[in-house]
Amino acid sequence: MELKVLCDCGQKFKFDVEPVQGRMPFKVNCPSCQVDATPKADLALAEILAPAAAAQVAVAPGSVGLRIHRSESAAAAPPIISAVPAAAMPTPPALPAVKPAGASGEFNLGLGILGAVLGAGVGAGLMYGFFLLANFRFPLMGTCVGALTGLGARILFKGTDSTLGVISAAIAVLATCGVLYLMYGDLGGLFIISIGVSGYFAYRVAS
Repeated sequence: MELKVLCDCGQKFKFDVEPVQGRMPFKVNCPSCQVDATPKADLALAEILAPAAAAQVAVAPGSVGLRIHRSESAAAAPPIISAVPAAAMPTPPALPAVKPAGASGEFNLGLGILGAVLGAGVGAGLMYGFFLLANFRFPLMGTCVGALTGLGARILFKGTDSTLGVISAAIAVLATCGVLYLMYGDLGGLFIISIGVSGYFAYRVAS
């Protein structure tokens, strides 16, 4: 089933899950603030499953009660009273294997990486184009490359993910190194700071 959760930070997110005994079979964190959202997910499951559980427990009329068996040879014999045991009640169907979050294909890591590459290309192009037009060199403009890399990954992924953040940071670092080398011909001095900040911004935005 699809489960929607609203974190205390205001982030809304959804994922597919098959509950086990009415609870989450795995831990889930808020994609924005990384806070453990498992209790909220359990509460949302309880609200969804409560009506279904009540319907399963309801007993069909006449299925449970007293039954009187009379002997065919002695109609006057006292009745034999028997009750249907509780074990005869229908049991819930077995639960299928649990699917991890995102199994429905809503989040696609490949598209997220593509978005990171496109964002890095746009950021690097803007940085180098500004240098060509204004002949102005400012190494910390690499932060723009990192921010656009993370933003592109986040948009195409349709969410955030720590793995995607690491990949985006690596792509941003490579793009920043390339454009700084084109502008200056080397990668020394303040360039290390610009490269590090670029990777940091990409990671924060995408994860």
